[in-house]
Amino acid sequence: MKFEINIIREPSILLGMKIDRDEEKKTISLSQTHYIDSLLKRFGLTNANMVSTPMDLNVNLDEEEDEGKGEKEGKDMDERGPETYVTTIGSLMYAALATCLDITYAVQRLAQFTKNPRPKHWTAVKQIFRYLKGTRTHTLTYGGSDQTWMTKLTIFCDADWASNADRKSTSSYVMLFAGGAVAWSAKKQSTIALSTAKAEYIAATHVAKQVLWHQTFCEELGIPQPTTSTIFCDNQAAIAIAHHPEFHARTKHIDIALVRATT
Repeated sequence: MKFEINIIREPSILLGMKIDRDEEKKTISLSQTHYIDSLLKRFGLTNANMVSTPMDLNVNLDEEEDEGKGEKEGKDMDERGPETYVTTIGSLMYAALATCLDITYAVQRLAQFTKNPRPKHWTAVKQIFRYLKGTRTHTLTYGGSDQTWMTKLTIFCDADWASNADRKSTSSYVMLFAGGAVAWSAKKQSTIALSTAKAEYIAATHVAKQVLWHQTFCEELGIPQPTTSTIFCDNQAAIAIAHHPEFHARTKHIDIALVRATT
């Protein structure tokens, strides 16, 4: 299918994303430097100290705090109320959906506490902003002079087993195309996985559906894709289940659990 279009001029900023083209290197880069700067100014964090990670894994976000316990910086922001917390998470979520895939997991975790955010959740939100301040100039870059690797999808998936208070795991994936990420996600699983292998297998199932859609989309654009795509997973048990049909008899309950969770 072909469409007629009018070329006015090269885009520079689209929906908060800055677009840079390098004709010599044959690359296109996307960034959100201006958007991140506006968020830092909006929430009064322009002078915040930078950190190297978007989330402190040593902090249990689900655990109830003792009365009177909490960091001062979290308490200061806690006075703004749940409405401001929701607005803040929404602003960070747009950055995560557009170009900042490295904060996706942290944002989805903190989004689970919008009903009753506590001081430590505000502190965790501030850490994301501090991380973004240090990575505000990072870009997603696509293309390059080497055309041999540009038309094949590269897929990675992972799962954070039983990471939530309700013991549900988190599925995550990222897909690369033309040298840059084109799709990514971090989402709580709809059912409870009883082992890391099952959590990883469910995560691989979710990304497989996205791979099928992207393969069809690429075919419609005239970019041929291989019949099968390799999904990279770091769990040997999940890989064995996917490769060997003899293990499927032990995993029928996974299909039943998924069907029940979606109906």
